[in-house]
Amino acid sequence: MPKVVGIDPGTGSMDVLGFDDESNNVFLEESIPRDEVTRDPSLPLRIVEEASAKVGGLDAVVAPSGYGMPLKRASEAAPGDICEATFIHSSDEVLGLRIVGLRRLMALFAASDLPAWFTPGVIHLPTVPAWRKVGRIDMGTADKLYTVAAALRTEVEYHGVEPGAARFIAVEAGTAYTAAVAVVGGKVVDGVGGTSGFHGFMGGGAMDGEVAYALAAVAPRFSKALLFKGGAGWVAGVSSPAELEEKASEGGGLEALEMLGEGVVKSVATLLPSLRPEGGEVRVYVSGRLFSLGRLGGELMSRLRDFLSSIGLTPRVLTIERLGSKTKEGASGAALVASGLAGGRYKWLVDHLELKRSSGSIFDHLPVDEDLRRAVRLEFRSCSPLGEA
Repeated sequence: MPKVVGIDPGTGSMDVLGFDDESNNVFLEESIPRDEVTRDPSLPLRIVEEASAKVGGLDAVVAPSGYGMPLKRASEAAPGDICEATFIHSSDEVLGLRIVGLRRLMALFAASDLPAWFTPGVIHLPTVPAWRKVGRIDMGTADKLYTVAAALRTEVEYHGVEPGAARFIAVEAGTAYTAAVAVVGGKVVDGVGGTSGFHGFMGGGAMDGEVAYALAAVAPRFSKALLFKGGAGWVAGVSSPAELEEKASEGGGLEALEMLGEGVVKSVATLLPSLRPEGGEVRVYVSGRLFSLGRLGGELMSRLRDFLSSIGLTPRVLTIERLGSKTKEGASGAALVASGLAGGRYKWLVDHLELKRSSGSIFDHLPVDEDLRRAVRLEFRSCSPLGEA
């Protein structure tokens, strides 16, 4: 049976998990601080190559995929595909943003001999109605679908739900952003990405169009660094979720907790029309760094339950079963997808989520005329993924 690896490119850490899908034996589990990957983008690749040599080869690797692209082998991805999945203006590259390291890592996987795959984001899926995609790019990056895969496996294997009957929201509160994805009939039908939703720890979520207009008028370039500002950490004046947990009962920490709590609740609430709960029950799977913290995670889950109860719904707030012990839920989900792509035990996950029917570009749904849309594609599909001059 397949030996596979999945990689979850979180903001705080890049988590790598490999397992044998016959025995469920985990043969690789590493959580790499993201700053280390930014400094040395080849580090995760080397770790996977070393693991491959030790186990006698791998059958599939789900590589970091940024905003995503239609499902394809990494070796078949054009440079423009990688540029689009990590789109950033050239003036931002010199700032050392984490996405630059991610772009180089993707290019290294594409050039490697590993059986690596790049996977779609929410916006690429055929199961998401076209009208929900209008004016959107970030409905959930590729790694959010890894979390969905892990949640769907939990529903089926641990709660006895048939894949076609699965109906839930997966919400992730990570080091940078809060995002959520709605699943109906085991299919992804909607999503709220970290930059299109509500306040997270680092990011402020969707930006008021007037704020964006004002900033763009005075800044030479609207930097992607701005998307990492305005969150709960900024309000509390802290740099890590652990610091916020310590200060959550005082001053700015209290305000930051309110911001985070509302961000999580609003992320779920905004997807309720797409979820269309049946029988009054709403199943919510939680994941991400913030939910892993004892007091803070418990507080966020409590707020979710209280809100859903207050509007007459029956909340079931659930955690996701992981394959490993020290990597995040997304890494487990990425490995499960890799198993499916290798034709292994979790092929049903890949089939049910319709990953092989993914298509299109993240820029397809911009509410502008085709000339401007074409200009955007040209701008952001033209780059040197490895950073060559």
